[in-house]
Amino acid sequence: MAKKTARESILQEKTVKTMKPKVKLDQRFKSLKNISIISVVLVIAIAIVFNLIVDMTLDKPLTFDTSSVKSNSVSSMTVDYLKSLDREVEIIGLFNKNDTNMNLREYFIPLLDDYEAKGDGKIVLKYIDPEEDPFILDELDPNNFYHLQKYIYVVRCGERLIPIDPASCFEYDADMYSYYGAWVPVTNLIEHTFTGDIVYVSSSRPLNAYYLGGHGLPAHHSMDTILKSMGFSTSEITLSGSTTSIPDDCELLMILQPQTDITLIEKELIKSYLDNMGKVLIVNDYDQNKKVSYPNLNEVTRYMGATMEQGLLHENDVTYLTNVDDPYTSIAVTEENYAQNSFLPESFNVEKCRYIKVFLDKADNLKVTDLVVTSKSASVDFEDSEIGSDVTSGMYPVAMLCQNTALGTQSERPSLLLIGTKSFTSDDYYGVQTLDDNNAQFIRRMLVSICPVEADNIIVPKKTIPSYILEKPLSASSATAWATIVMTIFPLGSLICGIYIYRRRRHL
Repeated sequence: MAKKTARESILQEKTVKTMKPKVKLDQRFKSLKNISIISVVLVIAIAIVFNLIVDMTLDKPLTFDTSSVKSNSVSSMTVDYLKSLDREVEIIGLFNKNDTNMNLREYFIPLLDDYEAKGDGKIVLKYIDPEEDPFILDELDPNNFYHLQKYIYVVRCGERLIPIDPASCFEYDADMYSYYGAWVPVTNLIEHTFTGDIVYVSSSRPLNAYYLGGHGLPAHHSMDTILKSMGFSTSEITLSGSTTSIPDDCELLMILQPQTDITLIEKELIKSYLDNMGKVLIVNDYDQNKKVSYPNLNEVTRYMGATMEQGLLHENDVTYLTNVDDPYTSIAVTEENYAQNSFLPESFNVEKCRYIKVFLDKADNLKVTDLVVTSKSASVDFEDSEIGSDVTSGMYPVAMLCQNTALGTQSERPSLLLIGTKSFTSDDYYGVQTLDDNNAQFIRRMLVSICPVEADNIIVPKKTIPSYILEKPLSASSATAWATIVMTIFPLGSLICGIYIYRRRRHL
């Protein structure tokens, strides 16, 4: 056999081709990819449709208030009252609901939605921007009496309405404002305010209460709220100049912490008012006005069987003291005999209480009842250190009810509620306490007993806004330790885990 030359061998090698195996594509992979894409699209579409359905039908039932003080939900007290409503009440926000320029809107929007959701159709919530509908202001307030403007709320029932400034629905940190000029809310009064206003506008007959001005009348926002929750409208009158009479529609006249005595004309007008079945509340403590004498005002109280003296109650029983170093700030209790026939709380906070007592020469038709009293070991301190012969260590009244039994029936007869301490009515007191504490309950119960109030309505407690400021800041060593953990140990631990997982997976 002839040998192949080198050229023939090379040529033969070039003609020999290696056949590559033909790879057949798996059609299942393509199908799986298509199914995956379609599935993702379907899941997204279903989620969107489901979300729209839930949002339109079950949005509110499936909304949960997770705030610590339930600031986005109305309380059971409000819910019970809303169920008792027999007329429709409108809550109108004078702005666009989606307008983010409305200050603190995140506190109002969800809570008022809850009012509507739990109002059984009696609460109608609307948002109307006056810039888009300028006629709404004329419709609500045709005489411009309330000076309505954008970014406030209006609570309306029939022709009665109350404007609500959102900024007034909070209490603010006084220190933050004093030092930095910043208004930082610390207490949420939204439900407290709106429920009280709903009670007022929905009451069938408005009651009118008047403060007597012209004698250093202090701020009275807390009393306004208490009275409003009972269906009262409050105003201030000054019985001088052209005003020479107490209005005929006055169901309650209030003289709170007067810094000067009333005039002779005021004295006679108030006495005439009492003769016409009038109701008067006098609160005269013994603090900043201890050197002021009140001969004319005292004639009014004596006309109803009680008298005010220039003395300060001194509590000697340490179990009645809130501070053992302060005998003038104490706990008072409901008078034992009166407590048997009343539903008053058992104890009350009292400070700087004036010495009040039954007038010895009172007429027989005048009934004076001690309502709230000190312990049996109290005494009286006098400014001039002169103690009357009738003053001994014992029990003294803090609040008294004087009535003329010769006129009218039990609920109609002339009545004077005389209180020797500002702790039942002042903004100073309720700035620390709540408007549902025992003192507030006392005022409400007593006014219900003497005034033609339809029902003993509700006052919703305030809600504290949670603070996220650390009361005890971290020490330097603790801060260093935490910084080391966050900036070194956590990243190093993540790196080690990543290296370990990489080494394990590369050999799979």
